[in-house]
Amino acid sequence: MMTGLRTAFVAAMAAALFSAPAAMTTAVADDDAAAKEPGCAKLVASGGGWADIHNVCNYTISASVEVDGFDPSCIQIGPGGIGRIGLDPDDVPYYAYVC
Repeated sequence: MMTGLRTAFVAAMAAALFSAPAAMTTAVADDDAAAKEPGCAKLVASGGGWADIHNVCNYTISASVEVDGFDPSCIQIGPGGIGRIGLDPDDVPYYAYVC
C-alpha cells in the first residue's frame, strides 16, 4: 500500500516539475515586446551629437546609450516618453540601456 502511494506521489511531483517551466515559458512568449527586445530603453534615432531614447515602460527610468569610449551621463525619461541625450559629434550610439 505504501509503495503505491509513494509511486503516485513521485509521479505527481514529476508532473508538477515538468509542467512549471512550460507555464513560465508560455507566459514570457505571450509578451511579444519582452520576447523581441528586453528592457525599457530603446534607441529610436540619432545624429551628429545627439541620440533619442524611448522609454517603453509605464514608469520613469534613467537611461543612456552605449558608445565607443566614455558613455554619456544618464537622463531621466518619464513613462512612454522620449528623451534626447547629448553626444560628442563623432559618437555613434550602439544601443540604449537603463542605468
